[in-house]
Amino acid sequence: MKQISILFLSLLLFLGGCAGLPEEGPFLRDDDLPPPSEPSVEESSIPEPSVKELPSKEVSASAVTDDSVKSARGESARSDEEEMTFLTETGVPEIGAAESGGRSSTSSSRPRVSGLSAGFSDDNQQFGYFVRFLEDFEYVEHLPLTVSERIIIELTDAEGMPVLGAKVTVKDGGKPLESGPTMADGRYFFFPAEYSPQLSSYNVKIRYGNREIETTLLRQGPRTVSLSLEELREIPQQIPLDILFVMDTTGSMGEEIERLKTTIELIHLNLTSLSVPTDVRFGMVLYKDVEDDYLTEVIPMTRDLDVFQESLSRVEAYGGGDTPEDLQAALQKAVKTIRWNRDGIKLAFIITDAPPHLDYGQKYTYTDAVKDAKEMGIKFYGVGTGGLDLMGEYILRQIAQYTAGKYIFLTYGERGESEGGAPGSVSHHTGSNYETDKLEAIIIRFAREELSYQTDLPLEEPEPYFEAHKIAEEEREETLKKLFNLAFEQLADFSTIQIPKGTALAILPLAAADEDLAANAEYFTERLIMSGAEQELWTMVERKDLQSIIEELKLQLTGLTAGDAVLVGKLLNAEMLLTGSLYGREDQFELFLKLLRVETGEILSVTKAHIDRNLGL
Repeated sequence: MKQISILFLSLLLFLGGCAGLPEEGPFLRDDDLPPPSEPSVEESSIPEPSVKELPSKEVSASAVTDDSVKSARGESARSDEEEMTFLTETGVPEIGAAESGGRSSTSSSRPRVSGLSAGFSDDNQQFGYFVRFLEDFEYVEHLPLTVSERIIIELTDAEGMPVLGAKVTVKDGGKPLESGPTMADGRYFFFPAEYSPQLSSYNVKIRYGNREIETTLLRQGPRTVSLSLEELREIPQQIPLDILFVMDTTGSMGEEIERLKTTIELIHLNLTSLSVPTDVRFGMVLYKDVEDDYLTEVIPMTRDLDVFQESLSRVEAYGGGDTPEDLQAALQKAVKTIRWNRDGIKLAFIITDAPPHLDYGQKYTYTDAVKDAKEMGIKFYGVGTGGLDLMGEYILRQIAQYTAGKYIFLTYGERGESEGGAPGSVSHHTGSNYETDKLEAIIIRFAREELSYQTDLPLEEPEPYFEAHKIAEEEREETLKKLFNLAFEQLADFSTIQIPKGTALAILPLAAADEDLAANAEYFTERLIMSGAEQELWTMVERKDLQSIIEELKLQLTGLTAGDAVLVGKLLNAEMLLTGSLYGREDQFELFLKLLRVETGEILSVTKAHIDRNLGL
């Protein structure tokens, strides 16, 4: 997506203007629609499925890439004097810098930037950070979605490929609690805290075609439960892909609407030119507020780009009075009126600079919408634009995380998390784990990522890691301290469970890949322990008996098994263990760190660091 030059893009978009009559009517206004009904679906006109695809994308919780962070901060060139100690940089803005802000009635008050740069945060990956974000800003007006606990059900076929569309049903004994399909990556999210705290286990049935799998989830058991079919998954000859834009069209949204008009053809081109045939459809739900000339308008799903562009060309930004808008009415239309494909990929992007009205007494709320969306397999992505306040961010992130989507924030020149615009123009609290690009590029990326799970051509992603260099102005220990502080932060943010403050942590000696690295492994272990002792989140376990325990049990630190982790942790009275392996390269060390949960022996998160040889002994 980044290979297309600006010149070519401009020419492509200039030549691409098309007009036509919508196949299902251009707009359906609120008054034209029948009363809300149960979610309807439409069978796509696609050939019968064929069987078998080969390796897809492998997902892991890890650190952000050095290249993506450099790009996010505009660090394409630095003098030697300006060189950062490590590429992930620690200077991020304080949380709460942009918790409120009024909106302009026109888009002209904001600086215009080519491409509407955007950043995104994956709250499903950095689950620990997200739960802390919810707790820190719980005072913001919102509706409850209880996600403090999460179990991921992961389904693959006989060759280890993710299975899309298997029906998952979770029961309390024989009583159904919820059901829904696995997503394109084969995963289904279950949140135990939504149900009775008296339940300690859940019965799960998964149906795929004529095949059924049953298992039991333990509330205090592993956070990821992997299951496998004995047969191969079915892949349609054309993969259905529906993309819905839920668009705030009040006066301050002009720039975002115009950008979508000029880039929709590029989005379509990128998604229809893949090696795997894709049946792409676009639709829209437009919304304003109760005082405007319409509350919602629906542009039905269509695979005809000309039809969609004709409808989109007539969308204008106007109206709006008070800051909040009626997003809840729009979500009801998105879930209950849009005719989604039955078995394919379903993505929805909410684009707004305003929080929703929660004071209208609506019976169907955004929490109802996301639960229905989860049951239908719809992923919502929240896109916060200029002026979005903390309440808006909080709710968009609730919606996105619950449906396995991501939170996107447009950037207008902020420093730190979103380089390039006016400070405080949009609320976003993402820590150091985020990436930036043009909005349309991010939409293309997410859609292609979903498609890649169902193909043998996974997206090529750079391997993520932190990196530390030796610089003359800073002592070696100070550089390592900063690096390891970031590593601890990363491991906590990406943990698959919430880590309470004061959690007992034992740091095991780093395992050296060969004897020549033994001294450096011991040195880096000591630096890790010193950094860990300064972290408010952890209570460090005394290590005086650690070495004797390891020697007594004759444990190999490399490849520590789940059983070993549980045994060592219990002997040390630790709740979690930090283990790591050190490897040597020509000009650097490679350090791999894992955070393990003693109770189950499972890996909660991992991270990786490249360390300059000059920072070692």
